[in-house]
Amino acid sequence: MTSTNTTLVMQDEKRGESSKKQPVRLPIIAPKDDQSSSASSSRSGHLGPSVPPRARLPPRSRTGCWICRTRKVKCDEGRPVCGQCARLGHTCDYSPRLSFRDDTPRVVERMQDVTVVTSSVWDSNSPALTDASTGSAVVDDLPPFTSLTTDEEREKKAERASPGTYNVVVNQDSFQHLPEYNDDPDIKTEALSPLRRGSVATSLASSIGRDTAVDGASVSGDPNVVVLPRFEDAGRRNTFSHSKDTKSPPSPSTKHTIIKAEETDGAILTEEPASIEDNQRIGQDARYLRQFRNVVWRQLVPFEREARDGTIPSSVNVLETAARTFPPLHHAMMAVAALSLAVQEGKEKLDALQHYQQALPALQNSLKSPDDLSSDGAFLTHFLLLVYEIAAAEDGHSNLWSPHLSTLLRITLLRRDVFGGERFPFVVWWICNIDLDALFSGAGRGEFVGYMLNTDIIPPPSFHLHPLGLDGSSVVYGHELDSLPTILQLNYEVTLLAVRLGFLAREFRQDTTFDSADLLRKSQATRIRQTRIFEVQEALRQLWVTPGVSMVGQNAPNLPPRPKLLYEHAAALYRACILYSHTSMWPGQRLETSPDYDTEIAVASNQILDLTRKALAEDRADCRYLVFPVFMAGFCSLDGAQRMVALDLIRSMERISIGRNTVMTRKALAAVYEKQNERFMNTGQSLDVDWMEVMGERDLRVVNFGV
Repeated sequence: MTSTNTTLVMQDEKRGESSKKQPVRLPIIAPKDDQSSSASSSRSGHLGPSVPPRARLPPRSRTGCWICRTRKVKCDEGRPVCGQCARLGHTCDYSPRLSFRDDTPRVVERMQDVTVVTSSVWDSNSPALTDASTGSAVVDDLPPFTSLTTDEEREKKAERASPGTYNVVVNQDSFQHLPEYNDDPDIKTEALSPLRRGSVATSLASSIGRDTAVDGASVSGDPNVVVLPRFEDAGRRNTFSHSKDTKSPPSPSTKHTIIKAEETDGAILTEEPASIEDNQRIGQDARYLRQFRNVVWRQLVPFEREARDGTIPSSVNVLETAARTFPPLHHAMMAVAALSLAVQEGKEKLDALQHYQQALPALQNSLKSPDDLSSDGAFLTHFLLLVYEIAAAEDGHSNLWSPHLSTLLRITLLRRDVFGGERFPFVVWWICNIDLDALFSGAGRGEFVGYMLNTDIIPPPSFHLHPLGLDGSSVVYGHELDSLPTILQLNYEVTLLAVRLGFLAREFRQDTTFDSADLLRKSQATRIRQTRIFEVQEALRQLWVTPGVSMVGQNAPNLPPRPKLLYEHAAALYRACILYSHTSMWPGQRLETSPDYDTEIAVASNQILDLTRKALAEDRADCRYLVFPVFMAGFCSLDGAQRMVALDLIRSMERISIGRNTVMTRKALAAVYEKQNERFMNTGQSLDVDWMEVMGERDLRVVNFGV
């Protein structure tokens, strides 16, 4: 044993001495078809004299920067700037370089059993492409390729273009979010939430996937090439969505199911593993989307031409289109729809609150630059959040409707600077009407509509209705030409006079001169106020005696749907303004009003109640704008029977309300009746009761009547 070991050591020492004398040389690898003696000698370990020596090169970095790879030097892969580029002052470049190669001939040459099935993606002679090209022309109505977020959308886009037009690329960065590719042990064990593609909720749930499409276009420089920073695998998605304890068996709620591709109320479900909880969420989102389309939007926008066959576009499509690329808008839509369903069914509004709480942080994350604030998504999201805050208002609780309104004013002005105008002027007009109600009730200062009026940027009447034509103005159909332009102008003028009346009332209520103990001074202030009110009243009355409006009024029952609704709105608002101007400009105004106007007050009250009865008899769900006129008719009426009629009409309209504002309006009117009866029992008259004061005492502040 000893001699053997010694021999081995001596041989190793000799081998070490010989290795020091001569560096190791590697033989050149001969081609596989070369049977020369040089190849055999190389295999035997002997180098022939004709083979030049070749030194071993250091391993080449496949993930280094392009500067080092071009210079063929070792890159330490430091980011954002590697050591070589930092030392030499070069601009380090890690951007991906894309190249595409068809390896089909090479594979077929090496593997004879492989068969080729042509595809329209790479083969221009494919039967699929030939058949498609011989048919009718396919119109590509999808968004740009870089804005698409799902494989289904990209495939549909690619089917409508020439072969090889669109490409989706993944690189090493695309897999960094997966646990097995991450070096952080905490991330390896993190439970990743599953992403459900295919529904409205899923296509908007991840801003990461959406941002990747945009970033991919900018990196590659080609708008038809998308580099996916985040790779999503349907087969792996639910694998990492389980709890950290992988040894425990999955619960029934996480059992995988296969959902066949189908379309249900706008929610497209794709064939991929999904949990029961995911399926329930998809069905719930589809239900909320249906509620938003058929109930919520009809209450918010009552003046649209209805078409059940879907041939006439609805303005709700504007929101749904923007929501596909702006997740906060999706959550805002779901929040308002869930609130509407909760109110109708008398249930808790937990889902609505959950979507609302998701919308706010998502909105903050989406606004990464000042330019993002002017986007369609931000504008429409704040509009729906304003609606939600107003509809979800409860007795004695504050809400954020005023900050949302202030933000909408900022966004509207910013969009005018960015776009040179407003892309959705009808939305601005709706916001003006919402702010008008808050001004009438005393809950708001009219910040939005006041600024728009003073700067003369309220959208003109030809831009109040959706859809908009090529010139940006509202589309007027042939059977509406005789009436709709006139009624649009009438509704516009009545609304502007209503805004003036609201600001006049706010000015009078803040003026302390009228509270002076000096009777002469108080009398003079009253005359001045009556004169200013009379100017607005006369302007309102003159609108209804013009020939065009008189002719339209005579034919009101036979008008087309949109002109009829607009005329009804203008007529109800006009009469409500007459009642408001006689009774609600300041506390106790009714005592200062001349008895000559009692007839006008009574006639206006009766007309409002009759108009509302007819609307409810038609079982219409779009008469929310009648709530405030009915409230004013009930408050001003001296007939107890008419008061009860007004109360019953408001109660009938509660079922079509999105939130609790109609209920609060009815409670406020009942509280006013109680105060009037109490005052009449004590003093013999009740004309000095101020309904705004009663609402303040009972903490029944109404921002918008009927929402």
